[in-house]
Amino acid sequence: MALYIILATQVIALFVQYRMNIKNIGVGYWLVGSALMVTGFIFMSFVRIEELLFFAMISNPLIILGHVFLYVGVQQFLENKIEKYKPFIFFLIFNLVYYYFIFINNSTSARTIAISVALSFISFMISYLIFFKKNKKVSASTIFTGSIFSLYGVFYIFRTIYVFLAEPAATYIDEAEVLIASFIFEIIMTNLWTFGFIIMLNQRMNNIIKKEKEKLETIFNTNIDAQIISRFEDGLIININEGFSSLIGYEKSEITGRYIKDINFWNNPEDRDLFLAELRNNEICKNKEFMFLRKDNSQFIGTISSRIILIEFVEHIISVVHDITEKKEAQDALIESEEKYRSILNASPDDITITDLAGNILMISPAGKEMFGYDSDFEDFSGMMLLDFIVPEDVERAKNNIKKLYQGGTLNSNEYKGVRRDKSIFDIEVNSRLIYNGNGVPTKMVFIVRDISARKQAEGQIQKLLEELKIEKNIAQQNSITDSLTGLYNRRYFDESFKREFLRLQRIGGKLSLIMLDIDYFKNYNDTYGHLAGDKCLITIACKLKTIIERGSDIIARYGGEEFIIILPDTDEEGAQLLGERIRKEIEGLAIPHSTSSISEFVTISLGIVTVNSNNLTSQEDALQIVDENLYRAKNSGRNSSVFSSI
Repeated sequence: MALYIILATQVIALFVQYRMNIKNIGVGYWLVGSALMVTGFIFMSFVRIEELLFFAMISNPLIILGHVFLYVGVQQFLENKIEKYKPFIFFLIFNLVYYYFIFINNSTSARTIAISVALSFISFMISYLIFFKKNKKVSASTIFTGSIFSLYGVFYIFRTIYVFLAEPAATYIDEAEVLIASFIFEIIMTNLWTFGFIIMLNQRMNNIIKKEKEKLETIFNTNIDAQIISRFEDGLIININEGFSSLIGYEKSEITGRYIKDINFWNNPEDRDLFLAELRNNEICKNKEFMFLRKDNSQFIGTISSRIILIEFVEHIISVVHDITEKKEAQDALIESEEKYRSILNASPDDITITDLAGNILMISPAGKEMFGYDSDFEDFSGMMLLDFIVPEDVERAKNNIKKLYQGGTLNSNEYKGVRRDKSIFDIEVNSRLIYNGNGVPTKMVFIVRDISARKQAEGQIQKLLEELKIEKNIAQQNSITDSLTGLYNRRYFDESFKREFLRLQRIGGKLSLIMLDIDYFKNYNDTYGHLAGDKCLITIACKLKTIIERGSDIIARYGGEEFIIILPDTDEEGAQLLGERIRKEIEGLAIPHSTSSISEFVTISLGIVTVNSNNLTSQEDALQIVDENLYRAKNSGRNSSVFSSI
């Protein structure tokens, strides 16, 4: 019973180690191995109880299996690569031998030898691992444990020799002395190697703790953040790192071992009392802002984050301090800048909108809100983009303009159609620029938007007025050179054109023809049909002349009253006569009734034709006189005819 209690105590000890240690690689196998050995020893006592004989038959294999688990656990603990199937193949071979000497060739001595050899072999293998496959983490504690397993193996060698040389035993009672010695030895050895395992485990944990402590010390000392460790009760400074030394200007040797109050670190001592009170209540303090002092009494704004830790069961404070003076100044400058932005925005009569580079609205002036139909206190522009405020047809053009702005281009004013909140459309003008940070990197965009509806309306009115003036000018110009009734050129334009053509004829040579025509008995026509009918008759004849005279260089003019004159540049005698005769016939073919005419029942004309040759040039007045005389001759010769001559 004492043996069972001792073995159970070993299992409990290993179980405690297994649960307490985080780095418990291999300890689980030790625990299982010890538990199997305890179970085996318990089952061994059932040998005299026939009903429980089966358990007695598996007691020794459980003890061997327990040693196999110890072996695997040592391999894992020493962090050696292991092929786990090999130890269990050994266990299988042992079982074949062991049960052979039970069921086939029953021999107590042979079974004892098999057990002794197996235990000796496993013990030496464990000893070999501990002595020759150890690592630095447990090197100092392996001599004791390895020696125990070596001694254990030697014992079972001697037991093997003893049993082999002794008389064969019929039952285990015949080996009582050997078994008692083995039990006693087992008690001693299992206690010793359990103690050795615990020593090895603790040494490794101590090494791990030492390395972790070194890592923490290294992190503490190399961290760029200012860190300080002080005692909670009285503020005794235990340690500071280089970051803290650089921050406040003290060397580590100057303040280690001194008290916080002695180095005048807190600008206001009451701040430290508030800090300690919060730390006591919450055990942690995060990013609290206070004013601190350096060695030279210069002030700086800092944030302090702290936590209570236990060092040798005494409460200490580990704190991280950041100098945020520049950050606060930058924030203040940013706030001031934003206030300036807002002042400008609030004072501007135009819409000033600031967006991020993606076009999301960050800030918009009150004038802009009013322009697009929003209340002055509306602030929910999150998720809205400036492009949302122009008609879809203009969005792509606006995107291209913004792209040009990104590429360094200078944008002039761009006009778009804006969309108000009520979906009404109006004209806007947009000027845009990039906003750069201190490093010259664009971070925002600013848009100045103007409602130009009134201007566009005024421009439209001005444009309309200009068009009307242009039309009036054209009309005036046209009236200055055309006859208001017939639409043909007037006498003034004829005189200028004939002078120009006459000079051209003198300069380059060639021929020019003139045709002057007069409506026969037109006074009688007016007296009979009235002046309105007379005007209509003139208009009809003018329209007919326009259809007959097709060349762009020819000029038709109303010479006065019922007289018309035609300038025919580069036209010879034959061409002029043929054209004159065609005109006469087609006018007569209009069949305009003329009951008071002496020569026809329809309106007719008389024509004078002259062709001027550049070789026989006279003055333009002479040419006009000749064509007028030819017309007079045609009228005197019976009318409805033409008279031709050439110079």
